[in-house]
Amino acid sequence: MIISEILVEPQAIAWLPWAVSYFFFIGLSFSSVLVGWLIYRVEKNQYYEFIAITIALSCAIVAPIALTADLHQPSRIINFYLNLTPWSWMAWGAIFLPLFTLAIVGYFGCLLRQVIPQQKLPKFCHILYWGNFNLAMWTKIFRLFSLLLACLILVYTTMEVFVVEARPLWHHYGLMPLILFSAFPTALLLCRFFIACFTQQAMPTYFSHLILMSLIIFIGTLGGLYASSEQTAFQLTQLWQFSPLPMLAIICVAALSILIYLPHSLLLDCIRLLIALCFTWLVRWIVLIQVQSVAKYNALMNPYHLTWHIDGAIGILSVFSLWLFVGILLWQLLSSALSQMDFTGGKYE
Repeated sequence: MIISEILVEPQAIAWLPWAVSYFFFIGLSFSSVLVGWLIYRVEKNQYYEFIAITIALSCAIVAPIALTADLHQPSRIINFYLNLTPWSWMAWGAIFLPLFTLAIVGYFGCLLRQVIPQQKLPKFCHILYWGNFNLAMWTKIFRLFSLLLACLILVYTTMEVFVVEARPLWHHYGLMPLILFSAFPTALLLCRFFIACFTQQAMPTYFSHLILMSLIIFIGTLGGLYASSEQTAFQLTQLWQFSPLPMLAIICVAALSILIYLPHSLLLDCIRLLIALCFTWLVRWIVLIQVQSVAKYNALMNPYHLTWHIDGAIGILSVFSLWLFVGILLWQLLSSALSQMDFTGGKYE
């Protein structure tokens, strides 16, 4: 009798933490655009809308840099434009991402000219006020352009993962609501936090209702994913058994559901925001990194260990440091001017 022994090695993951950083910041960016549109439709306050779009801009600057780092080779980016491949979602992303960033820059510039007088900004920012054109019309154009591209970025980001049919947890129609409703509550809390910093007033309670509704949809999508097939149920169970991160994400959901209706205070706002940011990051880490630990072609789990390399923790810290730098820069440019504004007078005609 001949006995054949089959040796199976754990497979290396394809998506690295750089991709998690991209999914995190691009999710906050397009969600903040949606929040800005919501404020425009409901609040009719251009100052609040400007704060939402400023958050979207800071994230839109960082996200493509993280994605570029994940590609490793700058020549790959150039190749997207030299050899167009309409059947590839990455090729479409190479078109959508620059347009999305440009749309937000235009949106931000139009709102900036309306809410902050030229003399209240440093002299090198006065270039933003050059030209004489119909601001109201161009604001509407960039608002619609940003909203359209935000939806396209959501589709592109989802399809980048959805196309992998070998992974049932990726190739599932519940993936898009998971990506959207794990970022939208955090964008709402980010906007509410910075609006409260400038106005010292709490946003209307419908913000809390929207956050709770988004969390409920997120949990409902998870339940639908579990019940959709035996294979997805088994793989979700594996993730639950082999990693504490799914439990931490559920704890974040439960904590947010309780804390969002508590009275406004700076300390409580910071705690809510930190929990929301952790929730958004955890969902993306589980979807992109932990799902890859589930066996695809072999019978073993493929464990991933975060290292202090450029493709690991140092890369994550560098991206968050860049976001912090962009945020501080925008804060220094705009905080003194916005702090002198009468936000209650920012209603549209």
